[in-house]
Amino acid sequence: MFAACEKSDSLTWSSTAERAADFNTEINQLAALAGTTRYLPALNGPDETSAFQTLINQSAPGDEIVIMAGNHYFSGTVHINKNGLTIRGEQSGGNPTSCLRKASATPGAGVSVIDVDAGAINNVFDWIYIDGGMLPEPNMRVFGNGTKIYNSHFRNSGHSGILIHQAHGLWIEGVKAYYNYIVGISQWGSSDNYIKNSQVYENGGEGITIDGGSHNCFVENVWVYKNNMYNRGVGGIGIDQANGANIFNCTIDQTYGHAIRFQNNLDQPDDGCQIYDNTITNSQGCAISIRKPYLVTNLGVWGNTMVGNTGTICYEP
Repeated sequence: MFAACEKSDSLTWSSTAERAADFNTEINQLAALAGTTRYLPALNGPDETSAFQTLINQSAPGDEIVIMAGNHYFSGTVHINKNGLTIRGEQSGGNPTSCLRKASATPGAGVSVIDVDAGAINNVFDWIYIDGGMLPEPNMRVFGNGTKIYNSHFRNSGHSGILIHQAHGLWIEGVKAYYNYIVGISQWGSSDNYIKNSQVYENGGEGITIDGGSHNCFVENVWVYKNNMYNRGVGGIGIDQANGANIFNCTIDQTYGHAIRFQNNLDQPDDGCQIYDNTITNSQGCAISIRKPYLVTNLGVWGNTMVGNTGTICYEP
């Protein structure tokens, strides 16, 4: 395709009809790339699970679903079972205004609001807000690789704000996960994920977990504040059977317990983890606590400011 006013001496056209056919083909290709935009209006009360799922089912890669500003209530789980969708909320003043709220489900039936299903790849979420109402299960569960989550809030879950399970290559940026019963952002068996420029605070357990074979995960410039408030976890950031965890340029403050904790319940190595250039302050435990030190190999710790904690680097049986 040539930009406006450009010419090519090497390209000739046999007829006006051929020229028109080629132009129409190109327009159709661009239209396909642009995709279709669908809208979920805020009903402010009635259950929207089915309406949201219908929009997902109608969509194809490259399509966008806009969750319009206002309150959206869900008694079931919406399954993102397609590839390459963009789910976008609205925002005002740098805060999401599309509020997804978990409504009471069938007694005993814990559900998340959104699941990115296993096999669904490269989906994008931007400017969404999920309030779990302290009902069971995470606000959002991610099983699909390549998921990207931007500028979104996850709060008041009866479990985790975001639960990432056997999903790889995620990018999470500009996210806030707070006031959740256990963990802000939980990773299990999920490698090569990046959490950046985000906030995890005042969760009942950890702000972030890197567990169960979540190798080569990065946590950069995250504010980790007053986590493990109710001693439901092991500290601000918990690590267990995770090789290549990198935690850097973070502020970890006022943890109820250890700021960074190698828990090692799984009795598997944590090899090649790097903790550097962080500010770790005012923990009720140690800045870095290592349980079963023989499992933590090739650990790099440098450039950190660690003051006001009960201990600096602590080793436990």
